[in-house]
Amino acid sequence: MAVSFFLTSFILSIMALSVSLNFRVAKFLNLSLAGIFASGAYMAYFSGNPAIPVFSGFLLGYLLAFYILRICRSVIEATIASLGLGLLIERVLEIVHRSSYYYIVNSDLSTMIIPLGLAMFLGLLSIYISPLGLRLKYVESDVELAEMYGVDTERYITLTVAATSSVVMLSGYFYAGALAIGPAIGFGYLISGIIVSAIAAQLSFRGVWHYSAVFVLSMLMTRVLEVLV
Repeated sequence: MAVSFFLTSFILSIMALSVSLNFRVAKFLNLSLAGIFASGAYMAYFSGNPAIPVFSGFLLGYLLAFYILRICRSVIEATIASLGLGLLIERVLEIVHRSSYYYIVNSDLSTMIIPLGLAMFLGLLSIYISPLGLRLKYVESDVELAEMYGVDTERYITLTVAATSSVVMLSGYFYAGALAIGPAIGFGYLISGIIVSAIAAQLSFRGVWHYSAVFVLSMLMTRVLEVLV
């Protein structure tokens, strides 16, 4: 029971940190993360190579960021584009995998969620106390002002969307052994992550303190949000 609670806490923290990063740096609510998570779970069933979700997630995130930066002109347009990608992924999974659910019975990598969640959080802390973190703070605060200071905002936005998509797909890959794998399995985690991120935003913290608040709230609110996942 305790192990299950911690696994859910770290899955929630990964999703909430990803939602927060996308919204604060890339300036949109990334609703494709549910489909990306589900894709990672399917990859765990059909492949034993974790490099596949890492690179596949990065590529999907890169393509989404490229589309948003070139085509979308507002937060709403970018959010709708991410929703479209998420629904497209879910629909493709439904068409390709006609079985209602898949179960992984010969291996369970779900405990890898804990070091993955810790690595993501500690990685963010190390980034935000480095010179790179200062430029990220500029992008978070004001994209136009950051560009005036010579920051390559498109690069930071693209890397943020691509990296979080990669981590979320890898989390789906690792957690698949604890789930009945279906196209919509990521939806509850995404909604929970959005709730945690929204509550953390009300605390008005910035930079590393905001992401620390997201991480802590994910742990504290797991029991409440378990009904969604």
